Amino acid sequence: MPGQRLSLNDSLWVSSDSIAVRNLHTRVETDAVRERGARVFNLKFPYEKENLEALRKLVWQSDRHVILSWLHPYELKSFYPIFRERKNFSIILDDWWIVPHWFIREAEYKIFRKYNGIAVRLGKTDLVTETPPLVTRPEPIVKYSVAAAALHWPVLALGPFVDFYRQLKRENVAPEKLFYLPFPVVAEALPLKDEELKYDFCLTASTCGVWMMRDAYAPFKYAFANLYYDRQRLMDGISMFAGNPFKVYDWRRLDRPRTPVSWEEYIQLTRQSRFIVATGGLHNAAVAKYAEYLCLGTPMIGRALPFEYPWLDDCLFPVNVLRLTPGPLKPLLHEALERYPVFRENCLKWRARILELYEMHRLLDMLQAQADGQPISPGYLKMDLKNPSAPNPERA
Repeated sequence: MPGQRLSLNDSLWVSSDSIAVRNLHTRVETDAVRERGARVFNLKFPYEKENLEALRKLVWQSDRHVILSWLHPYELKSFYPIFRERKNFSIILDDWWIVPHWFIREAEYKIFRKYNGIAVRLGKTDLVTETPPLVTRPEPIVKYSVAAAALHWPVLALGPFVDFYRQLKRENVAPEKLFYLPFPVVAEALPLKDEELKYDFCLTASTCGVWMMRDAYAPFKYAFANLYYDRQRLMDGISMFAGNPFKVYDWRRLDRPRTPVSWEEYIQLTRQSRFIVATGGLHNAAVAKYAEYLCLGTPMIGRALPFEYPWLDDCLFPVNVLRLTPGPLKPLLHEALERYPVFRENCLKWRARILELYEMHRLLDMLQAQADGQPISPGYLKMDLKNPSAPNPERA
């Protein structure tokens, strides 16, 4: 396979049932590649040795290229004995900074759902572009978030030594083998309905993003730092004015903050809100919620992204709370509400185009086109860093 053209339909796709049961995007992708004739292997959960042995036999019985997608880091680690000698695989990366680096380094093609992964590898940005706090405030209070907050200080001390070692393990980056595959948008899961507007500002997303940094391009000093601090701080500022004068929905202040809202609650809350808090975190990571909020007709307030989603500028009221104190925030919230009708109309104008651009088969066609040497199609990026002269933004 090395040196050959990647063919999505002729590859074996391997993904995890443990992610598919709770992630609509995983199921949509799996169904789409099956429809295109590709073979799919779902790692059953909880998996046993027999399950891994079945994968090993399937992988080794031919020289078919393997595409690893939607897998937990611990699942990838269990694959190491299978792929150590064979290799001949590519990997689709979501939160790429948490992926065991061997799999990224040895992958023939690296396919990023978040364009910051390509930008970092091309040396155009750092993973984290704003300084996270030294002390992480866990939200909600669960074992993982508490443990992560406690471990952040020790990893700060280890960071320089780990990074020095990882520098030696970095792969030689081949830009022509870095591809982009954004998250799909599923029209039937995002019905546009009229709802009574109950909230001026709403938070449905996480405000505590803490990860173990495993990739060689992810500085270890950011392990267990809260990379969603901008989201946390913005919602803290908005909540100061809850009831004075704004109507605010903040899941952190509910009686059941540990219980995630259902999908039905999520889309209903979104439609019931004038603005919804949205940022990509201190690492500027594209999240599927941006497009979902837009397709539900709800404008956003927060920080846009430097590389992806050129349409977002029409649908997001920009607030960089890291540069603000609570005093100047209140006038901005009033300004956002005054401009709500325009942002709402922009969301409605963009909706049909977003559903078209991010349909799963169209995204797979774009991925195959990249494998065939073509640039990323217009509409997805503000600028394609691999092809700066290629047209990308478009207007509704």
